[in-house]
Amino acid sequence: MFFKDIPGNQRLKKELVSTVKRNRISHAQVFSGNSGSAKLAIAFAYARYLNCTSTSEEDSCGQCTSCLKYNTLSHPDLHLIFPVVKTGLAKNTISDNFVKIFREFILKNIYGSLNDWIEKFELKNKTTDKASIYKDEALSIQRKVILKKFEARYRVFLIWMPEQMNIEASNKLLKVFEEPPTNTIFLLVSENPEKLLPTISSRTQQTRVKNFKNNDIFKFFQKRDLTIQKIEQLINMTDSDLGKMIKLIEGFEDINLLDDFSLWMRLVYKIDVVNISKWVDSIYTKGRKHQKIFLSYSISIIRECLIFNFADNTLLKSNIKEQSFISKFSPFINENNSVIIIEKMEKAIREINRNANAKILFFELSLQIINLLKVKRNFATN
Repeated sequence: MFFKDIPGNQRLKKELVSTVKRNRISHAQVFSGNSGSAKLAIAFAYARYLNCTSTSEEDSCGQCTSCLKYNTLSHPDLHLIFPVVKTGLAKNTISDNFVKIFREFILKNIYGSLNDWIEKFELKNKTTDKASIYKDEALSIQRKVILKKFEARYRVFLIWMPEQMNIEASNKLLKVFEEPPTNTIFLLVSENPEKLLPTISSRTQQTRVKNFKNNDIFKFFQKRDLTIQKIEQLINMTDSDLGKMIKLIEGFEDINLLDDFSLWMRLVYKIDVVNISKWVDSIYTKGRKHQKIFLSYSISIIRECLIFNFADNTLLKSNIKEQSFISKFSPFINENNSVIIIEKMEKAIREINRNANAKILFFELSLQIINLLKVKRNFATN
């Protein structure tokens, strides 16, 4: 990852380059930001720049030996630390045992989330949904820091989601963060830095990575064959979470989400059980990916209806066609049913991830929404 490939955060990228040029590099830094932000991408671009042997004024060269190894995240002086799922074997609590899978995960979508990583991890291990950084990882880091560097100027330990460290691991790393060996850099990439031990936070330099602006996202997708309307839908569905957008993007071009949703709600409103059953059969044949995209889009429309009913309509993120539908559908969405509908749709997404029977799931969800749409809005009385 290069700085030039990362949309937005221009001032931060310039500041990071400047710290290297002026040799003002903090030995322990936290890059924090929301899910789907550029925090991990910027940390990798910064690590690459630290060890590039032919840097420009703005970015790494991309041609030197160090840069070529960073292309595959396989530089011997780049150590990747990340949460793992415990299997009961001590050796399986160390990142090194899963680094090949993690590299593939990051190279495919550097803006992916911890949940995305756990999903991939579970495909290999079929265990729990909890991932942590354990004491054995801290011991492994302690052993590595006393070894000589292989070839780079800086040895970089990049710790993704450090808030997932358990107490034992955190305590064992305090001394390392405070007084690391010369030219050893710790880059912590976090979504919840407030969950780090105060003693760790006090030993690190804090850098906040801003969310992407809509213009940043449009520029990012400008090389893809997506209409402005599709990009707007993605932004609305994911709340500008670039990781989720990339995950949803494959096959998204051919989906007419609004027509699908309006048909579904029309059948539900009419309590047309026969055609609901046919609609369920139709969405079943489109596969799990489409089903999750459709439910995510449905959630975004419900939220837009709430904004239409209770807030300034200039806050709406939907396009003109969607707003026309929302103006007609919003009377059926209110403070008494919206949260429940969204919760049931989010639950449906989770069940699809667990390979639930989509026919049963969508038919049951349709029957539930029939009743929920009948729930009336509260009106204040004098």
